[in-house]
Formats: sequence, structure tokens, C-alpha cells
Amino acid sequence: MLKFIFRFIIFLIIVAGVAEAVLRFKYGFCNAPLYVSDPDFEYIYAPNQEVKRFGNVVRTNNFSMRNEAISPADSITILLVGDSVVNGGSLTDQDSLATTFLEKRLSAKLNKRVRVLNISAGSWGPDNVAAYLKKFGLFKAKLICLVTSSHDAHDIMGHEMVVGVDPNMPNKQYKSAILEVWDRYKYLYPYYVEYYSERIPFFSTQKEPDPVAQKPKTDTTSVAVATPPPATPDAGIRKSGIGFNPGYEQLVNIAKENSIPFFIYLHPEISEIDSGRFNDQGAEIIKFARDNNVRLIDEFQFGISKKLYRKMDVVHFNNAGQVFLANNLYPLFLDYLKPKQ
Repeated sequence: MLKFIFRFIIFLIIVAGVAEAVLRFKYGFCNAPLYVSDPDFEYIYAPNQEVKRFGNVVRTNNFSMRNEAISPADSITILLVGDSVVNGGSLTDQDSLATTFLEKRLSAKLNKRVRVLNISAGSWGPDNVAAYLKKFGLFKAKLICLVTSSHDAHDIMGHEMVVGVDPNMPNKQYKSAILEVWDRYKYLYPYYVEYYSERIPFFSTQKEPDPVAQKPKTDTTSVAVATPPPATPDAGIRKSGIGFNPGYEQLVNIAKENSIPFFIYLHPEISEIDSGRFNDQGAEIIKFARDNNVRLIDEFQFGISKKLYRKMDVVHFNNAGQVFLANNLYPLFLDYLKPKQ
């Protein structure tokens, strides 16, 4: 009996060692992009990082942008600002970002070093963006484009301490990959038990399916988990901020004060694609743009498809979606950059 227990312990140690190695070296656990807190705009990726996570490179410059360093050789600068849709997180490689594609295409077209600066972070609202620009400046920008979604209408900064507290916003690396997997994804277990029990009788844990779906916590850096399609067209991601996000007006004023063109690119959630229109929160953003004479680009006009979203995700682009975003913005950016007659 003791011999069996000893062999079993050795077996568990070997399995744990192999799992630790696979998680570290194949998937990049214990190598997450780190975050820093900020008193003005809450949080952002730490500056000057280069990590490989889930097979994707995440790189930041000294201003925490997902870009190469700012250079005196930069002749034209565009700011593409927003949340995790722009940022991409750990599930989007640096070379697969819309900003990377746009920099290459615009530089080749204009025969100049064009920068499309990726100023973003997961779950940022427009007020986070405005606070960042007030702190660090506009980098001699010729154009500002805000990529936003309906849920940003009320996604107002609360300045809670999240960096180093939320597993999705680490400020230091885990010492064990197994521990990181458990700590980051343990909240998904109840969701998947319920999700599959409703679809596969073998996994069912109750006699009748629960009519109320348990929503998982939103992963703000890389993984967003889908919930079942909403029952009403005004459903979707709902944020708890009171009032309309002041960042929209702040960005308009920043652009006006510095004589920089500014426009909004409105990106739908999956539930809005299903309903064929933006929900009530999206309608608030559209109304703001109309009332303030701000150009708004409705992504529905480009034939947006759920095939361009990550699997099990409600809002984030996959790699093809990042190309789609770049292709949509490229002619718009060129039009703004053309010399005025």
C-alpha cells in the first residue's frame, strides 16, 4: 500500500511538472503583459514590455502604447484610441493589430513614416482616453479616431483599485503557471457547467435548465466570454456609470482646441448584430454625435459579420476582424490626410 501511494505521488509530481512546463513554454503563462495604475486614467499596460502570451507577442513603448517607440522621424501621426477592441490584448499578436496594418499601408502609400498610435486598454471608456491625452499630450496628431461600442456610453471611471487585485490586470508575474490558470479562470467553471448542461444531457446537473444564465466576469485584457443571445434588442453589455460618459465631449473639445479632425467609429456587440441595430446605449452615442456635429461611422455600413469576432466573445475582433477594421479605416484616414485644395 505504501509503495502504491509513493508511486502515485511520484506520478502526480511528474504530471504537475509536465503541465507546468506546457503552460509556461507553449501558452505563455507566467509571462502575462503587466499593468500599472494611474491616478488620472486608472490603469494601462506597463511601458516598455515585450512578452509572448498564447503564442502572440505583446509589445509596448515608453508611453504604454502597443506600438514601437515614438521617433523624431515620425512625420504623420494618427491616434486610434479606445478599449480592448483596439488594444487586442493577449489574443492578438502585435503584427495582427489594425494599427500595425494601417501604419504599414499608409507609410507605403504616402512614402512617409506614418504612425497610427494605439492608445487603449481593456474596458477603457472615452473618459479614460481623454484623461490619457490630457496627461501625455497629442503627439503632434493630424487625426483622432475613437473606436467605441454601445456599452461605453455609461462606462465611467470609478478609480477602483484593480491593478494587482483583478487577476486579469496583474502587476507582477505568477510564480506558478498552474496557480495562474486556476486563479485567472476559476470563475469560468460554473459558467461552463451551466452552458454545457443546457446543451448536453450527460453533463446536466439539474432536472430542468435554470432559466437565468449566470454571467461570468468580463476579462478586460484578453478573453471575453459570451453569454447566450439577449432576449431583447436593447440588451448587451451594461455598465453601471450614472449619466452619459463625459469623455465623448472631452475628446471633442480636445480636438477642437487643437484644430485636429476627430471622428467616432461605432463598433457593434454580437447582440446588436443579431438585432440588426445598435441598442439604446448605442443610440445615445449616435445622438451625441448628431447633436455635437461629430462625424460618426456606423460599422454596420461595412457589412460587419459575427465571423469577424473571436469565438465565445461578445465584442472583440479576431485576426480577420482586425484586418476588417484596418481596411475600413484606411480610406477614411487617407481622405483626412489629403492636402486640402
